[in-house]
Amino acid sequence: MTLARRFVASRSFVPAVIVGTTSLVILLVLNPWLLLDPSTPSGGDMGAHVYAPAYLRDVLLPSGRIGGWSNDWFAGFPLFYFYFPLPSLVIVLFDVFLPYGVAFKLVTVMGLLATPPAVYFMTRAFRFNRMVSAIAGSSAAVFVFMESFTIYGGNVASTLAGEFSYSWSFALGFVYLGLLVRIVEGERDLISRAVVVFALAALSHILTIIMLVVCSALLFIRKRAAGPVVTTWVWAGLLAGFWAIPLLWRLPLSTDMAWTPLSRWEEIFPIELWILIPFATVGVVWALRRNGNVLPLAGLTLLPLLYYPLPNVLPDLLPSIFEDGRWKFWNGRMLPYWYFGVVYFAALAIGSLVSGWVRRLPEHSPRGVVRIVLAVVGALAVYQTSANDELPGWVAIVVAVVFVTVIAATFAWSGPVKTASVVSSTTAAVLALGALAGVTFVDGWARWNYSGYEGKETFGEYQAFMNSVEGLPDGRYQWEFNSELNRYGTTMSLMLIPFWVGQGHQSMEGLFFESSLTVPFHFLNQAEMSLAPSRPVPGLAYNTFDFERGIPHLQLYGVDYYVSFTEEAQEKAIGDVRLTEIDRSGPFTIFEVGDSDLVDIATFEPSVYDPARGEREAFGDVALEWYDSIGTLDRWFVEDGPADWLRVPDAESVSAAERLDVSGSVSNIEIGDDWLSFDTDAVGIPHLVKISYFPNWVAEGAAGPYRAAPSLMVVVPTQEHVELRFGRSWIEFVGFGATLVALAGLLSIRFVPSLRARLRGEAEAGTPEPISV
Repeated sequence: MTLARRFVASRSFVPAVIVGTTSLVILLVLNPWLLLDPSTPSGGDMGAHVYAPAYLRDVLLPSGRIGGWSNDWFAGFPLFYFYFPLPSLVIVLFDVFLPYGVAFKLVTVMGLLATPPAVYFMTRAFRFNRMVSAIAGSSAAVFVFMESFTIYGGNVASTLAGEFSYSWSFALGFVYLGLLVRIVEGERDLISRAVVVFALAALSHILTIIMLVVCSALLFIRKRAAGPVVTTWVWAGLLAGFWAIPLLWRLPLSTDMAWTPLSRWEEIFPIELWILIPFATVGVVWALRRNGNVLPLAGLTLLPLLYYPLPNVLPDLLPSIFEDGRWKFWNGRMLPYWYFGVVYFAALAIGSLVSGWVRRLPEHSPRGVVRIVLAVVGALAVYQTSANDELPGWVAIVVAVVFVTVIAATFAWSGPVKTASVVSSTTAAVLALGALAGVTFVDGWARWNYSGYEGKETFGEYQAFMNSVEGLPDGRYQWEFNSELNRYGTTMSLMLIPFWVGQGHQSMEGLFFESSLTVPFHFLNQAEMSLAPSRPVPGLAYNTFDFERGIPHLQLYGVDYYVSFTEEAQEKAIGDVRLTEIDRSGPFTIFEVGDSDLVDIATFEPSVYDPARGEREAFGDVALEWYDSIGTLDRWFVEDGPADWLRVPDAESVSAAERLDVSGSVSNIEIGDDWLSFDTDAVGIPHLVKISYFPNWVAEGAAGPYRAAPSLMVVVPTQEHVELRFGRSWIEFVGFGATLVALAGLLSIRFVPSLRARLRGEAEAGTPEPISV
């Protein structure tokens, strides 16, 4: 018997077809022909995410690094220190043999396509039969096509908005839970696999890992479960240590975006869940009675409901702990697990009902009945897909071809047809097609994203602007934000100046908001230089369209060029003597910013923040107060410095700084991907280096660097030539060491026979009885 015939004859054939077809349905909505188009993806955050893997490929990996520094956004930021490297690494790998645009697009959909098989694997690990597991796997399409949320993560809409890393970790998390349950039940030889999967999930998104750790701890109630569960946590943490350990250590240096917590009932109970919640209630009770190991998934489902009100309640009860009612761990990121859990447990309830009904029917169904069922379901599928105006007509054609092929196969099939296979396939098809019928906008989003920048009617205008930028000397660009920029592919389209033109041309605005200390100050600048700014950071004192404040702030950050987009901003810039028009391209006008350099010499002695004991605010918060006072921007405010510098208790006290008698100049300023050098004849005098501060910066030929307001660095030259480089710190070596230790442990299990035999012996001693069909 051939391998194909054995597979068809096996009991795994029908579930594999059901789960594979579910993933195919998801793929169809994502416009698969566009995935193979080499255009550069656009749309929402995804249109800016294309920068990071390219920088990883071109700069970081050739220098032997995964996490490193980039000067291309926010006056510099640490790339892949606070964001997730695994999807970008896979994009770079695919790019070896595929066009970059194709590699990127394929990676963005992989998490979505992996969700149905991951859910099936987890359900089988819970020891439910193949019919129930296949129905549960197909129900993933219901969650994936939910359109009531567009940014939290896990579904098509969130993925297209840029959260494709979340969808990776989301799917990997279900595989990890499945492996963990099997380990707890005695299959200890799976520990190494669980470790690898959990580490991969962590390298895809950290917030999903927090959820998984909290809820998998519920397995501690099982006898002797705590040991293997904690082992997978610790071992996986060490394996991902090269990234995770520096992340945790440097977390205080990330920017707190102070996301306002969600609080509306409609966000917890969207209309899509109303009909499913009663089924889900039955399903979770039934599942827990059948297998207590379902408890972690029940916890994942309910934890968002427990956490949801806390950011809105606890600040009132404990105001000293919380600021403005906001937490770093935004409650919106947890909601996908609640949505998914409702869908999943509802599917388990339906699957259990169908499974019980099938046991009362004959084992095999007449082929005539099978053909009629397939024909009816196929007709309904074609009708539903063709009646949905948001789906292109070819989707209905594909669905029709699939069902015609299946029906034709039943005529050629000479063996008996199992009733269980027919019923489970029909139930799964109804779930998947019901989800598909509810699609209203994600198909259009996919077309917008995957047709790419090059597929937009305005690409010529966009390309002409980039050509104008390429013809100018290197420098930093502050561009006017406006929602109309979306016509080029995304409102973030000008973030890609360094992507299209090269690293010498830098955008002050970028994507990874939490990564750079400059982010809140940049958005203050953006508001001051834009007619209709975005203002994404809550709680800041924005001053909209105020060039009197904005231009001094641009000069402080060493911005070389300002780009206007609206006619109002263009007219205002033309009338300002500090800006000089140098080029026009379509609606864009490029101005040179006067008196703006990357290194400045101090005219006043810097003031060191030194409040009274017990009254210390975070330096970043005090720096915002200093930044708001335009009149004292030349009196530098630093977090630390030599003992002879003035100590002040607050930002207002910088006005007491003494003027320095300085004569000197800075020359030969050069900047690279992760370094800056200059010559100065003002040795011994503080210099402001206009690159974002991070502890990895090391100065040669100068004391420091010291963190300075707003988010920059001050050095004191000890010789005429000064060079700053972004190096590796001790915490990164600790992280790499942890990864090497974890890898050594994995290799030991793989290649040391005694360890492998011991694990197998433990597994055989505790192996559960086979799962019933």
